[in-house]
Amino acid sequence: MKLSILIAIEKYHDKRIEGVSFAESNAVRLAAVLEQHDFTPEDRILLINEQATKTAIESRVRRAIKSCLNDDILFVYYAGHSFSRNSVNYLTCTDSDSHDLDHTTIRLDWLLTQFRESDCKQIVFLMDSSEKPFGRIDTQTNIDCLDDTELKRFFETSTNGVCFAACKPSEISYASRKLKSGIWAHHLMEGFDGKILSALVDGSRLTCSLLQAHLTRAIALTLTTTFSSKKQQTPCLYGSQANDFVLMEFAEIFADRKATSNPYSGLIRSVAFWAHESSSVKGLSGFKKGYAIPDRVNISSQTFVAKLAQEQVSQDIDSIFKQLKSAFKFKRTEIRVTDQGDGTGTIITPYFNYSIGVGQDAENPAKVVWHRTIDSIKDSEQVFSDAFASLFEGVFTTVEFTTQQPVDLDAIIDSLEALEDERIAIEYDHNATRCLLRIEGIAGEIQVTRSTLRIVHPMPEAPRNLLRSFLAIQNALLGPDGVSMIPIDGFRG
Repeated sequence: MKLSILIAIEKYHDKRIEGVSFAESNAVRLAAVLEQHDFTPEDRILLINEQATKTAIESRVRRAIKSCLNDDILFVYYAGHSFSRNSVNYLTCTDSDSHDLDHTTIRLDWLLTQFRESDCKQIVFLMDSSEKPFGRIDTQTNIDCLDDTELKRFFETSTNGVCFAACKPSEISYASRKLKSGIWAHHLMEGFDGKILSALVDGSRLTCSLLQAHLTRAIALTLTTTFSSKKQQTPCLYGSQANDFVLMEFAEIFADRKATSNPYSGLIRSVAFWAHESSSVKGLSGFKKGYAIPDRVNISSQTFVAKLAQEQVSQDIDSIFKQLKSAFKFKRTEIRVTDQGDGTGTIITPYFNYSIGVGQDAENPAKVVWHRTIDSIKDSEQVFSDAFASLFEGVFTTVEFTTQQPVDLDAIIDSLEALEDERIAIEYDHNATRCLLRIEGIAGEIQVTRSTLRIVHPMPEAPRNLLRSFLAIQNALLGPDGVSMIPIDGFRG
């Protein structure tokens, strides 16, 4: 059995307790996303607003968890306010009373005890909570932010559980009116819905660490594009490294989506230029005599590498920032920088985003791979401009489109072979997981996978030339009906 318990409190009876924006809609959306992973309505407890009283939560949670067997999976989602009082952590309920908190809230240690005594094979606690639940209360005393020491201690010693939290206890879990969602909740559901293929192992499995990495990157970028002033929200993952288990399997879900979709109508989600460059860990500016060179790739070694490279990342961001302002005459309010201190940096402009990142080489832990990317292109004319060319001439080797849904390679290969066009040379593996195209008159190789279509040149090329070559594919891959077999929508050069 897969059991889900979703608790969301958007409005409190006590008007002195701050509301939680989009808590209700986030819970409903999460229920729908989890349903495709076999969390059925019959095995779901959904407590929203009026239903999420202290009595109801304690009764339903206690009975549901007690019924779990040793091969069951439990997901618990809580969207509401938490706090600490007299060294005890509490979760608020819809009927919490600011004048009687001890008797109208739920102790966090009570919930953790339910987890500890459960026979569940796997427990995932999703906690969307932030500081200042009592922002309108002047007389309240002894109220502090939740102390996450309790969460750390519990989940780091747990053999079957992890906790994802929307932010650190001293921070705010921000919401976006544009997304109509909490920002953390939105990106969490992206991961659970399989929309972030880069976060999947072998293109089909979502693990705890990969989901956390996606949340960290995505939230930082969304905060930057949502607010004019700098905001800080740090998603947290509590649990031992040994518990980096698979959260979601997407193989069957993707197969079902493929069976019900038109293989030639996948909308293009994004277009990007990128380049990879390899170097040694020892060559990073922060590496000092006496440091050990990593001999494996894990969370700790990746963090170590990010710190060693941070000075170089900052220098690159500073240099490109100055060049962009000069070349495009951007005003201060038109260009923003996010340098997270985690081995990545991004510059957001009205026309496109520039990003740089560094990570360990998966095949050689002693080496790192630098990634440079231009994406989120909003104005194609600027990509063809002299200003753009002057900045990025000789930087990028690849231009890539990413599709919203997995590409049906079988159908594409069959259709291309049916054309019997001598201009098109095609190679593919026996499982049809990728194919390589060479088209007469178009420079570079064309690589098609189940999620991307890209042109790769052996040497760095002018971005405008990469893009012109790429757009020429539409004319070269016309089917019998005159429609491109791999439509490229939403972008025109």
